[in-house]
Amino acid sequence: MAPPPAALLLVVLLLVGFEALPTKSGYLPIPTANASLFFAYYEATHLLTPPASTPIILWLQGGPGCSGLTGNFFELGPYFVNHDALSLSPNPFAWNRRFGLLFIDNPLGTGFSAAPSPAAIPTNQFVVAAHLFTALQSFFALQPGFRSRPFFLTGESYAGKYVPAAGSYILAVNPTLPKRLRVNLHGVAIGNGLTHPVAQVATHADTAYFMGLINAKQRRELEALQARAVELTNAARWSEAADARELVLSLLENATGLATQFDAAKQRPYETGPVGKFVNRAEVKAALGARTDVEWEDCSDTVGAAMHGDVMKSVKPGVEALLRGTRVLLYQGIRDLNLRDGVVSTEAWMRELKWDGLTAFLVADRAVWRIGEELAGYVQRSGPLSHVIVNGAGHLVPADNGRVAQEMIEDWVLQAGLFGRHGGPVLVELKLFG
Repeated sequence: MAPPPAALLLVVLLLVGFEALPTKSGYLPIPTANASLFFAYYEATHLLTPPASTPIILWLQGGPGCSGLTGNFFELGPYFVNHDALSLSPNPFAWNRRFGLLFIDNPLGTGFSAAPSPAAIPTNQFVVAAHLFTALQSFFALQPGFRSRPFFLTGESYAGKYVPAAGSYILAVNPTLPKRLRVNLHGVAIGNGLTHPVAQVATHADTAYFMGLINAKQRRELEALQARAVELTNAARWSEAADARELVLSLLENATGLATQFDAAKQRPYETGPVGKFVNRAEVKAALGARTDVEWEDCSDTVGAAMHGDVMKSVKPGVEALLRGTRVLLYQGIRDLNLRDGVVSTEAWMRELKWDGLTAFLVADRAVWRIGEELAGYVQRSGPLSHVIVNGAGHLVPADNGRVAQEMIEDWVLQAGLFGRHGGPVLVELKLFG
């Protein structure tokens, strides 16, 4: 006979410790879809601001169809799953040190956010944004004071689409709502994002060539594949364009022999397998408030298939809207150079922004950023836009260089030091808060 839920909860508390449990977790209803999005929320542990004004950060994983719990237990949450998949270790560089930290399994069909049917899985960013907005309304209603706290949207990889879509949706809908229902959006941050694919896909051959990963013949072959992906995108043949992009990435993978396309320096792929073994334990599901009948997957092929036609669509207009209404941080790990959504591909689409501050941004200095003796990266900023290149990191920046990622997000959210509201020199030595 299985132990009762209370016994399961006691087991998990003994297993991971009380502090490892989310402050709140469970499901946020999406009535229009007859479904819910799973969430886990961790309150700030070392506040610099009064609780009523302590910012809340939402983290969205990419994919499409990859679970926010991967970010939680592998990148930036308060605890990491150990390789034994039975225990947790504290993350000294967790993003909930100074802020409330919210993870949502998005879109429907991702992680513990089971879709009632395949037809309920979103196929475009407008539906993703609408679902997220509804889920946020439910989240803010959970506790008095949540709604009035500064709110920031963050995420990486395919969240380079989710974040601009949801952020611009919030800016558009807020004025139509009574103040008691508005989202107090203060900024968005995107790490290694796929945002304007038609510009980004055209950069891979040159970057791989100048890194020495391919030769001139392979470069020409990649350029031909890239040109086909661009042609199909411009013709709005979305599914074929996504297929063409996959051919580009496949050729790069075969030609370079890298262990992972997400980090040119790694000798082995990222090892996220223990996360799945851990969160699928019955006692962990019970502690998280997750559905026992849902088998958690790191990334859902079903969601990926549903959103295949969305892959090459751009959300650049969403970024442009955000730049007119709030602050934007774009950051990349320097080792995610050529194969996905790295520095060169991001700079390519940034140059196409229709934003009246673009000229000033493009002529702004790109400064060296150090934390003590450590080369943390490089920073370029003007007005509401900041661009950060993180040293010692690939596609999953918080997992690769947690100390620098934590410093970056804390400094940007709080508008301190490097991102200070009063301007001043960018070339500064930052110290960890506290």
